[in-house]
Amino acid sequence: MKIAKSTAYALHALMYMVRHATQLPVTTSIIASAEGIPAGYLAKIFQRLKKGNFVRSSRGRKRGYIFARPPEEINLLELFEVMEGEPLFDDCLLKHCECGGTPENCCIYAQWVSSTRRINRLLEETTLVMAAWNHPEHRFNSLPESLKTAKNKPEKKTSISKTGIS
Repeated sequence: MKIAKSTAYALHALMYMVRHATQLPVTTSIIASAEGIPAGYLAKIFQRLKKGNFVRSSRGRKRGYIFARPPEEINLLELFEVMEGEPLFDDCLLKHCECGGTPENCCIYAQWVSSTRRINRLLEETTLVMAAWNHPEHRFNSLPESLKTAKNKPEKKTSISKTGIS
């Protein structure tokens, strides 16, 4: 199983919206800039997210996107399957063997079914909110800009000379 880049971008965009919930609605250009996603590509992704009932557009003075339903109710399995256009796991790992692919006659198939059920359950139990606040890449990216610059500034070193402190 390999998740498409568009699915990864969708997840990152929605996690951005969770982390910046007080600033919604938000435009795709703002998300694209913040997350390093091509803006045109993200606009197309948001059309799929809108169709999948994850987001809805807000018109007027405060235009942009907001969640169509609470992000606490959106799980990763649902998001991945909508973005991928099909179930993540539906057939045997060894698609072309002649065993018939049942858990009773093939130990590989039995392991595959067991493993994919566990992965599906884990993705189903993981909400968008859980993913957003536990993603290591973004834990500190939501710091106010003043804290980021203060953190990156080198400290001034003082030296003591015979004539005093400089």
